[in-house]
Amino acid sequence: MTAETTETAETTGTALPPQDATSRLSLADVLSHPMGKSVHDLSFGPDLLGPGYGAHTLVLGDDPDGETPGRPVVTTLVRHLPTGVADDAWRTRPALLFVHGMTDFFFQTHVAEHFHALGYAVYGLDLRKCGRSHRPGQTWHHVSSQSIYDEDLTVALSLLAAGHPSVIPVGHSTGGLDVTMWVARLHRAATDGDAARARLYAAVRAVVLNSPWLDLQFDAVTNAVIRHIFPTVARFAPDWHVPGGIDPSYGRTLHVEEYGEWDYDRTYKPLYPRPKKVSWLVGVSREIDKLHTGGFATGVPTLLLCSDRHSGGGRPGADGAAAPDPDAFLTDTVLKPDQMRAAAHLVDPHCDVRTVPGAMHDVFLSGPEVRAAAFRAADAWLAALP
Repeated sequence: MTAETTETAETTGTALPPQDATSRLSLADVLSHPMGKSVHDLSFGPDLLGPGYGAHTLVLGDDPDGETPGRPVVTTLVRHLPTGVADDAWRTRPALLFVHGMTDFFFQTHVAEHFHALGYAVYGLDLRKCGRSHRPGQTWHHVSSQSIYDEDLTVALSLLAAGHPSVIPVGHSTGGLDVTMWVARLHRAATDGDAARARLYAAVRAVVLNSPWLDLQFDAVTNAVIRHIFPTVARFAPDWHVPGGIDPSYGRTLHVEEYGEWDYDRTYKPLYPRPKKVSWLVGVSREIDKLHTGGFATGVPTLLLCSDRHSGGGRPGADGAAAPDPDAFLTDTVLKPDQMRAAAHLVDPHCDVRTVPGAMHDVFLSGPEVRAAAFRAADAWLAALP
């Protein structure tokens, strides 16, 4: 292992893939030769999710935000490929690419195994500075513009499109916003005659959004501050940490050591929010505002899954003194589903919205009966794709 990977393993407490499971591939490489390299050309090393899962680290290049100069950012492609799957059969499966949200990473083995059983090739992507892709000296989950993730997503798309007949990105929360705007930018570029991006866009069969972040969910005063004051603050003090963050009660409804049923690495998805720079929040706000100007439709069949309602999450129990409010297990405690439904036509005029009553923020992490309903909705929609 190199000094970099040794340091990262010690920092995260999680073993990283061996160096032969690492390759260099940038956006410039992909645009000069779309689908020139296939995911099947990659070597996948052992992954923290155990047997049937592998990871490949893609070295992208310098960080546009200038953190850790001289040390490139990476994105990590995770593959679910159980033993016994014939190579020819694997190559004919359409690919699902799961893209996580803020302060998150790909860990949902039950989701991977569900869609694998339906005949999909399942992959997850840990975006730069997130989860498996975080490196020492980097600010967790930080980008000053959400469009920076276009590189991670486009590189992954090119690899998957070269190895599978089609690709369906599945974006959750902030990842839902990122997937929407990335596919929409590919769509616009293709329409404008960009041959490389047109070829890549043609491989996107559909888009699935799992509780996407499509509007600022705060009160009117806070939204005004974010949109009109924070951009000036970010210009002069981009590293200033904004107060607040995810209500810890959300994590307490999820993790098996709290009140949930899911066992995941809390280094990668912590219970309490990590500090966020004002430049990050301004970047998210600007991306949302772009969506709301219109003209950023995905142009492909799009499904939006969300809960029926939002709740505050039970902050009185967030200090560990009491369990989260029972409503926290039956609602989206992070974002507001009514905003998602209201903005769905901006994602695409034909966006199909499926409300899942009783769902949590990640609809596939809801209680057993509710997530079964979420799977049924997604399964039926995917099966009906042309």
